[in-house]
Amino acid sequence: MDQPTPVVPFAGLSGVGQTNSKRPVTFQYVQPTEEMIAQMQNFRDKYEALYREIESSVIYGRGKSTALTKLEESAMWLNKGITQND
Repeated sequence: MDQPTPVVPFAGLSGVGQTNSKRPVTFQYVQPTEEMIAQMQNFRDKYEALYREIESSVIYGRGKSTALTKLEESAMWLNKGITQND
């Protein structure tokens, strides 16, 4: 009887499991520079203003909750992009 083909997670997806040759993948804390901190604060202020506007002007519901969650998620990814330059 033939053996089933083993399932390989993420098979066929380009880039999965590969690292950027310029920077190894790390799960360690990256200390931001003063310039990075200033840039992140600038964006935080803008995110906060948008968050407040959405909070005060959009009625409660799934759309509002999702928009606020995605805004928070976007801020997180932006900080990662600033500190890790990936």
